Amino acid sequence: MAEASSADIGQAAGRRGLPGRPGRLLSGRRRDTAVTAVVCLVPFLVLLAIFQYFAIGLMIRNSLYSYSLLNSNFSKFVGFANYTEIFHDHLALQSIGVTLLFALGVVVTQVPLGLGLALLLNMRRRGAPLLRSIVFVPVVTSVVVVTTMWTFIYAPSSGLANSTLHALHLPELKFLTTPHQALPALVIMTLWEEVGFSMMLFLAGLQSIPTEFEEAAAVDGAGPWSRFWKIVLPLLNRTTVLVVVVSTIFALQAFTQSYIMTQGGPDGSTNFMVYNIYTDAFNLGNPGYASALSVVLLIIIIIVSAIQMRALRGRR
Repeated sequence: MAEASSADIGQAAGRRGLPGRPGRLLSGRRRDTAVTAVVCLVPFLVLLAIFQYFAIGLMIRNSLYSYSLLNSNFSKFVGFANYTEIFHDHLALQSIGVTLLFALGVVVTQVPLGLGLALLLNMRRRGAPLLRSIVFVPVVTSVVVVTTMWTFIYAPSSGLANSTLHALHLPELKFLTTPHQALPALVIMTLWEEVGFSMMLFLAGLQSIPTEFEEAAAVDGAGPWSRFWKIVLPLLNRTTVLVVVVSTIFALQAFTQSYIMTQGGPDGSTNFMVYNIYTDAFNLGNPGYASALSVVLLIIIIIVSAIQMRALRGRR
């Protein structure tokens, strides 16, 4: 039997990772890459631990106490008393219902509208990039600026909305002063502000789909609707899950709209949970109870997000 050459021995040693061989060198490179990744991630992980997980832990701890922001020496352990009080607090229960209804209204309208705009602006036509920028501008605009602008739009007599209705000989609406119109008005404003975000996510998903799939289906005689329903929509499943979950989380954390435009009114119809938490903590001086409400909001967000991801991923 012929003896193995030195090159063959070197290759075998490299594959086995013997000392002084290429396998050893490759292992060293991987170790250096791992060390570099850890060094780059450590500052971010430290900041995440301090401002995210430590803050959540502190919030949970505070929810078990009764204390005052004005008197730092007063602190009393009350256990789950703050949580049980929520079930007897009409405003807290109302804020939970209002927040869930607001999130439902935002997501149900924002997701299909964002997908429709993405499909429309995904076509290679003149002016499409400009239209994308116009739709996306409200996303990068300050929420305070947007809500202030829409407050003037919804003004009872001199606002743009009622002025337009008056010019069309239609009855004026009391957008922010009646319980039945205030929440839909905030949904419309939030939709105008955030639909560009959903559009850009769907647009990125559409552009990642290989054109060969639709072209092959068109050759087989599939129409536009059939191609969208059987090819495009299933391939956008991951993007749809992301858009639905993120839009829901943003909606459940709504605060600025209520704080600037309605102050939770009229009759609590726009009393979002975050606004109610703010009121309990700083206006009523009960930060322990506000922390308990914050924990409940966190639990609601986790449960709703888990249900959405399970339901939407099950459709794949």
